[in-house]
Amino acid sequence: MISCALRLCGGKIVHHLGDHYKIYHQDTKLFCFNFVSWCFCGKMSLVDSGLAGLGGEWMTLFEKLLGLLSLLMTLVLPLSACETPQPTSAPTQPLSTRVASHPFDTAWDDRSIFAQGLIDAEQEVLNGLPGASVYHIDLQISDDLLLLQGRERVHYRNRENEPLNEVYFRIFPNIAGGALTVSAVKIDEQGVEPVYELADSALRLPLPAALQPGDDLDIQMDFEVKVAQEMGGNYGLFGYFDGVLVLDEFYPVIPVYDDEGWNIEIPSPNGDLTHFEASFYLVRVNAPANLIIVASGVEVGREHQENNQVLTFAAGPARDFYLAASKDFDVHSETVGETTVNSYAWPELAGGAELALDFAVGALKSFNERFGVYPYTEFDVASTPMQALGMEYPGLVAITLKEYDPEVDFGGVPSQVYLESTVAHEVAHQWFYNVVGNDQVDEPWLDEAIVQYATGLYYIDAYGQDAAQGYRDSWYGRWERVGRAEIPIGMPTGAYEGQEYGAIVYGRGPIFVTALAKEMGQKVFDKFIRDYYESHKWGIGTGETFRQLAEDHCRCDLTALFEEWVYEKQD
Repeated sequence: MISCALRLCGGKIVHHLGDHYKIYHQDTKLFCFNFVSWCFCGKMSLVDSGLAGLGGEWMTLFEKLLGLLSLLMTLVLPLSACETPQPTSAPTQPLSTRVASHPFDTAWDDRSIFAQGLIDAEQEVLNGLPGASVYHIDLQISDDLLLLQGRERVHYRNRENEPLNEVYFRIFPNIAGGALTVSAVKIDEQGVEPVYELADSALRLPLPAALQPGDDLDIQMDFEVKVAQEMGGNYGLFGYFDGVLVLDEFYPVIPVYDDEGWNIEIPSPNGDLTHFEASFYLVRVNAPANLIIVASGVEVGREHQENNQVLTFAAGPARDFYLAASKDFDVHSETVGETTVNSYAWPELAGGAELALDFAVGALKSFNERFGVYPYTEFDVASTPMQALGMEYPGLVAITLKEYDPEVDFGGVPSQVYLESTVAHEVAHQWFYNVVGNDQVDEPWLDEAIVQYATGLYYIDAYGQDAAQGYRDSWYGRWERVGRAEIPIGMPTGAYEGQEYGAIVYGRGPIFVTALAKEMGQKVFDKFIRDYYESHKWGIGTGETFRQLAEDHCRCDLTALFEEWVYEKQD
């Protein structure tokens, strides 16, 4: 396959052709080719090139050969170089039928169906996480993709140290341009009248009797969702746009209860909406048969019913459940260890889909080595319309369509350069947001700043320190938007004004993490961040637990450093 693409090479942008290329270099020349591709950039030594030992005459002959090849390519390129690439594999619907038990027929404590979504080393988690919530959802998507009808059952345990008199659900479509209503609400088979609060973004269920610590209850409800058709809220992550259905937080979901009570505040327009415990999701989706559906978790069942398909997905442990669908998706796939990586995009964006796959594979390899192995057997990248650049979900990331289009640039920077940094950033969120949770509303730095820093590590692993410095310099560029004001990185999203959120959390934030690594010593910091991941796996980290663990590793007092960068100044 021949496709047009841009890549970073030695810190510079170069044009290359073809799916894969090999690198040869001598002195200031870099030759990249796979018989039909070539490029020049960078400065590297001959030692690792595979051409070591070739004499000057041979190199001259080699360069002449490349020159002849380039001449031939100028004749061929007008015919083939920028034709629409073909997908590596077509997403044809499997003819086989795999019947899964209906979620409502699955026992709450039966986690066996989630095993196929977890790598071997992660299987033991199915015997852990006592009291984790379990969601069983039956979803119907209308033929026009504008109406969702669902039934939901949730098994919930009070894991707090005090009795609960009510349970809250978040219903985010009501503040994202859509509309969600519930009916037939029951708790332990007893009817309950729900109360809508906070611009209908929260649903309070008064309990018939106080739920004591350690006690469980079963909640069931029906819900109906009108899908947004305009990108009016939450960056366009929920709705039906340009032939793509994107379902971010489309179902009623229980928020975290902590020392502040139920986390039900209306989120700021800045940042993310969510703060959820790791839970288990078994979701049955009845949808038009021509849809290609991408969802959190793995597909564990597939049936065909005339013009419809019935798919069952098992995701867990996971912070939430996401679904995207289009009749036009093609899929490109590769394997990393026990994980299948899939990249979904329209056929005309196949070149971008291949690049996104390439970047996702590279990021997974980098973070597997640095933080701990990715826990799932599947990872998906989906190109979708949105106002943001990308968004993270459990086992899946959504990336804006614009970054897949080679005709688009961002302030003169080619879209594919943005695509690489966005994909790497969102992949890093699988470690910091999903596996290790945090309050993304009150402490957004705890995932975003770490993920920005991790993206810098990806560039080091992919291209070396010098090339990675260009990405790290972008943090200062962000911070410069507010004149490098020393605004704390540890504030809630709603405390930032104007450009402050992006400048401080995404710019000053990773600069702080770099300063922390320098203060602790890089080797000590590397062990600490891996320990933070392992010790908080499937739990929730806070700024304080992060600092305390760092101090345990460095055997030093980091109070002054955190006061300088993280904490709000006290009057």
